[in-house]
Amino acid sequence: MGREMGKFALGVLLACVFVSCAKTGDQVAVEATRSEQICSAAKESRKAVASKARELGMSRVDLGKVVCEGLPLEQIMKAQSDFGKERSPGEQNRKKSESSPQDKKIERSAKTAAQFRDRPIPVAVAQVTIGRVDAFYASSASLQAEEEASVVARTEGVVKELFVEEGDDVSLGAPLAQLDTRRLELEVARTRKNLESLERAYLRAKQLHEGKMISSDAYDQALFSFESERASLNLQLYELEEATIKAPIEGFITTRYIKLGNTLRSGDQAFEIKRAAIVEATINVPEKEMLKLRAGQLAIASVDAVDGSEFKGIVDRVSPEVDPSTGTFRVTVSLENQSNRLKPGMFARIRIRYDTKENAVLVARNAVVTQKSENTVFVVRSGRAIRQVVVLGYVMGDKVEVLNGLVEGDQVVVTGQGGMRDKALVRIVSL
Repeated sequence: MGREMGKFALGVLLACVFVSCAKTGDQVAVEATRSEQICSAAKESRKAVASKARELGMSRVDLGKVVCEGLPLEQIMKAQSDFGKERSPGEQNRKKSESSPQDKKIERSAKTAAQFRDRPIPVAVAQVTIGRVDAFYASSASLQAEEEASVVARTEGVVKELFVEEGDDVSLGAPLAQLDTRRLELEVARTRKNLESLERAYLRAKQLHEGKMISSDAYDQALFSFESERASLNLQLYELEEATIKAPIEGFITTRYIKLGNTLRSGDQAFEIKRAAIVEATINVPEKEMLKLRAGQLAIASVDAVDGSEFKGIVDRVSPEVDPSTGTFRVTVSLENQSNRLKPGMFARIRIRYDTKENAVLVARNAVVTQKSENTVFVVRSGRAIRQVVVLGYVMGDKVEVLNGLVEGDQVVVTGQGGMRDKALVRIVSL
């Protein structure tokens, strides 16, 4: 229909040109100039001429005669029609094929597409199974030592000797460093002498007091002086003992703050010790998860620094309150570190198991296709891939729980389902 309308429109246009040419000589000259322009454009744009010829069902030569030589369009069209009637159907098809290479190309593409559409798509499948699925809450945190202590000097003195270095394991009470004790030793000796003198004075006053030869005030003064000096001696002995800095806990030295010759005052930090037989990870969990997590649940930590090895532990404690500024609560996980491979400060990925289901319907995660919040799989039945909507549950590793839509033994497509149509022909291959 479109082709006939095009022929009619071109015929009317040419008829108008011929009529106008017959009116005046000037108009004829103008139209001749336009014809020359059209002829020149036709020669310069062979593609445009060929396209217009295909629209009218004409050859480029016939279209040139109509435009450039002024032949009537009806004459050319009638000649083509008469010639077509004289030709056999085979010749017409051959002529059409020769004059329409684009149509021939489109026809070949359509045939090729039809062949590919009918060809089975190679796919890999996996069976739906029944098994156990665990639900985990996942987070990350830096590891911390369960116990740590900051060792400080308890008396004044100059560092005379160091017994440990960073990284050394120490036991409870092990000496770490020694301060110079000469001054303390001299003070202790002086106090001992004074104490001996005061003790004799006290004993003499006691005898006189029993014989009622001195007043009670004199006796009390002698007793006070003796007791005060004895307390001073005990304090000096304590400082003398504390001149040897000792480990307050069992663990390993993480930091040494002092050097030989340093003068320490009471309270100055000397070492830092951490006990890493058990390490902890503290994570901040959103408040919506509070009812899921509780103390005693299994925890698994994956640490990249030790080749991604996994370490088991438990939830040690759960904070009973939510931080209003962040909307989270703290959960502390304890991990055993028997091999001493975990170090404080390492980054760990923590998973806490909060639920377990037995006899769950499981399918491979890569079988699920999600589009617009809808989860689907392709189930292979009788050589065709049937699109099936599924309802998913917990995800564990490369498996996902299916709550509705599949049964045990179903074969689902795991490779090749991208862009697949419903009920498409498929051919199962092994990977």
